[in-house]
Amino acid sequence: MPTDETTAHIVKLGGSLLDWPDTPSRLAEILARPGMHRPLLIVGGGPTADIVRTWHRAHQLSETQGHGLALNAMGFNSGLLKTVLPKTLIVTSRTEAIAAWASGHLPVLDCAAFLAHEEPAQHLRLPHTWDATSDAIAAWVTLAWPASRLTLLKSIDLPEHTAPAQLAAAGHVDGCLADWIDRLPPTDWINLRSATTQPTRWCPRVEPPTP
Repeated sequence: MPTDETTAHIVKLGGSLLDWPDTPSRLAEILARPGMHRPLLIVGGGPTADIVRTWHRAHQLSETQGHGLALNAMGFNSGLLKTVLPKTLIVTSRTEAIAAWASGHLPVLDCAAFLAHEEPAQHLRLPHTWDATSDAIAAWVTLAWPASRLTLLKSIDLPEHTAPAQLAAAGHVDGCLADWIDRLPPTDWINLRSATTQPTRWCPRVEPPTP
């Protein structure tokens, strides 16, 4: 069980937002909101991971090799966020995250390092395939940490009345995240490109009553 010292709010930044000049200022505003306690940032793969997909096909890499390179792509993107967002630190563990929070910094998780240490000890298996993108990795970290909340920062609004499986089929999230949605703590979706950037609760999602 998490302690007050280790409890985290996972904030997953979609890789599609990395080429937008307003991303650092929008992200900083969200992280400064009163309800944002102990944020732990995870940066998606985006176009960098797409390069890995191209390499995977061109060089006939194994699924495990592609997965490892995709994790490295997330690490590369984390370096970009550290460069453009003040007071961020790359961390690899709960201990380093706690130290970052204590010093007034924003921890950005090195997922490759964290998973290498944590996966053997966890019951929930993370597929080492393209079925598990950075969305699934963020969800897996949320459960393994375990974190109290998960916020997904996306480039689109959350479609209304759409089941997780339909979101996965449309490419808005990956299949693993859709399968694990009922296991997750309160999960919000924010369109970072929106003028309002207000969170929409995805899980547990309250549907309107049937007439």
